[in-house]
Amino acid sequence: MTHATNCAIIAIDEEGLDVQQIELLQTKLSRRGQHLDACYNDVEPSQGDDEHLKKAFASLVAEMLVRYTPDSKEWKGFNEILAGTKKMMPEDRPLPAKKTDARPFGVFDINEGSKKGIVDIMKAIRERSTLPESEWSAKTRIVLGDWLTSNNLRGAQRNRADDINSMERVEYVEELSSLWHYGLQAAHCLMRTHFGQATEDPTSLASHKGLLGRTWDETKPNYAAAKSLIRHSLIGRLLHIAMAKKGFQQWSELKSWRPNLDEIKALAEDIVLNHANTSAAERMKDAGDDWEAHNIFFIGDALLFCEFEQAVAHADPGRVLRVMKYWCFAFRGAGQHNYARECAEVLLRWKYKLTDMLRKALERAWFVNRWGLPRRWIPADLYVEQLNYWVKRVFIAQGNSVNVVYIIKKGSACVEAFRDVTERVSRFFGNPDRSRRSKEISFQEDLRTLVEHLSKNNLHGSRKVRPVLATQTAKSKGPTSAIVDVQVEGAGMWQHGKFKDLMRNTTFDPALGYPITEEDKRLDTGTAFDDTDNNPLERDSFEDVHVDEGDEAVGSLSGGGEYSTGEILL
Repeated sequence: MTHATNCAIIAIDEEGLDVQQIELLQTKLSRRGQHLDACYNDVEPSQGDDEHLKKAFASLVAEMLVRYTPDSKEWKGFNEILAGTKKMMPEDRPLPAKKTDARPFGVFDINEGSKKGIVDIMKAIRERSTLPESEWSAKTRIVLGDWLTSNNLRGAQRNRADDINSMERVEYVEELSSLWHYGLQAAHCLMRTHFGQATEDPTSLASHKGLLGRTWDETKPNYAAAKSLIRHSLIGRLLHIAMAKKGFQQWSELKSWRPNLDEIKALAEDIVLNHANTSAAERMKDAGDDWEAHNIFFIGDALLFCEFEQAVAHADPGRVLRVMKYWCFAFRGAGQHNYARECAEVLLRWKYKLTDMLRKALERAWFVNRWGLPRRWIPADLYVEQLNYWVKRVFIAQGNSVNVVYIIKKGSACVEAFRDVTERVSRFFGNPDRSRRSKEISFQEDLRTLVEHLSKNNLHGSRKVRPVLATQTAKSKGPTSAIVDVQVEGAGMWQHGKFKDLMRNTTFDPALGYPITEEDKRLDTGTAFDDTDNNPLERDSFEDVHVDEGDEAVGSLSGGGEYSTGEILL
């Protein structure tokens, strides 16, 4: 089962689409190579992207302040204030809420992690569909997966360009990397960039992990725990900045605060301008205050992750593509070159290679909405990950029947029915989350602990020289700051040769390698997050892949609900 491949068939909403044009294979093939006119500016965030992000960040900050300020539900007009913060969120081109027709297609006893494997899996899918080769390969077929799936498909197409027919050339496939794995990579990027050293930097995630008593092992981290630490640390920092701006010295003063919507909006815009801005961080770094610089870099990077999750929850592909521009730089700066190239690949394809109709179809293919409700969209690959969890961990045979053959014949294709029965039985007998209130209380205590920790270290109360130095190596020329803006570092790499490398070698072949520079050791912390070739975040527990249906956008990339710590308590 280790290398079995699970699969699902997901219908794309056809309203407003010319299906015949989308499926016309010759039109798709005629646009190959159009990206030869691409340039660095095509992946660089524009001024419009920056303006959009400022508005999105202000909305996110305002909503978090309203939701998580202690006793905020006692504010006069709390619901109206919360609704006002949501209206601040800019839109691009969100999809209307509709229930997605998504169906498990079963497990295949094939490892699709190589070019040969991906060709074999496409043949096996065709055989299970019962369509003849000529009909299957005569139309464009949209195939989603992670970066490796897309990369292997492009490699197979390149290597088989002169084969005998469309089926063998695999040219009918329009591959697309799906969004949950981008979020997973972004969580890794945040942990690698900001985990830091607990003893030297009170703004590091390592410091906050110990402060909150999170017991998960950083040598074997899981996704839900990492995402929870990032989110809770972000909220604690925002509340501390709000206290500093209002002149509050005690947590009790924050509890007694009673703002209106205009005050929240003004405070959120101030925070974004002065505490989530690269220029502000650089000024702090130049002044020798690495603590404050690190704090600002983290807030900006964490808000970008939250913006991506909001974009997914609202099924807004325009917002997704804007975030990819920033992650194209950040992933490169953090050493995660595969997904940096994949971001660039998507951006260039959207601009140069796709017809308008195929572009719209691919954007719709990114999202799944199980309920047909607004703000309840999830990535398509997260839907498949949930199927994996139910197939391989819940509805699994015991004893000698734990094998791929049994799974394929008995369980994999009907797992959605099993899950539906489980949920119906749970609802019938009543399964309230009795621990939710205690989780909320514990969460508030965590925020108070973080705020008092930041106050104790006088984070926003003074401007001192507070260096955080990188670990010295044999090649080090002298003490250097460990605080790195990965977006700036990544932008420099793209400008100085990497974009040309991408244009010369658009598809990455693991057998041939890729001209990658030596990794930036300033970000190394001696933890699993140092591995940039493989994502160290495990995602095999329930909280890692499932969402809390009542938390709107909070769980659209899974990882549990808003009060979850991501840890399994026995």
